[in-house]
Amino acid sequence: SWAFSESVMTKALLLVMMEPPSSMEAEFNDWYDTEHLPQRCALPGFESGSRWVCLSGWPRWLAIYDMASLEAVRTPDYAAVSGANSTPWSRRVLPATLGRRRVVAEQVHPGAALAPPQDTVARLALAYFPRPDADPAGPLLRAAQGASLRLFRDTDGGLWSLATFSHPVSINEAAPLMGVSTNGGAKMFNLYAPYVRLA
Repeated sequence: SWAFSESVMTKALLLVMMEPPSSMEAEFNDWYDTEHLPQRCALPGFESGSRWVCLSGWPRWLAIYDMASLEAVRTPDYAAVSGANSTPWSRRVLPATLGRRRVVAEQVHPGAALAPPQDTVARLALAYFPRPDADPAGPLLRAAQGASLRLFRDTDGGLWSLATFSHPVSINEAAPLMGVSTNGGAKMFNLYAPYVRLA
């Protein structure tokens, strides 16, 4: 039995990006919505799960899972449904996807905050700073205009900043609030809208 003590563990994030071929997009969304996301959200230490569609950047699909700590991806329960133990549907869909990237990171700002409810978010901006000389927390803290900001450090030392906005913004409006400039710094900067499953 795995226990997650919030008083001694740092919150963490599992972030997964990928894009299926157009011929598989309907099946990809069926798989994510009916099997994969519910399966992950039911695992010990997983506190939330959400899906996002890219408006500016690549790849098209993003999934974000808040975790009580990094231990959530090290449990026997997680191993039992991952890798070689993945479901037959996962083994069919995942190899066909493009641009797949999986990031596990610890939250370094602001404390133990979780993502706001997805139905309160109009846009999500994601920036990646590989091995920065200094944390871009200063610029991030300026984004108070309807934004919620969180900063995570991955296992390679890179920083991932996530800003959620309660109103629609363009990528050009989001960039200066996140410390992203046109002269470099961020290796990735994508803008997303909440994914909504069509009936």
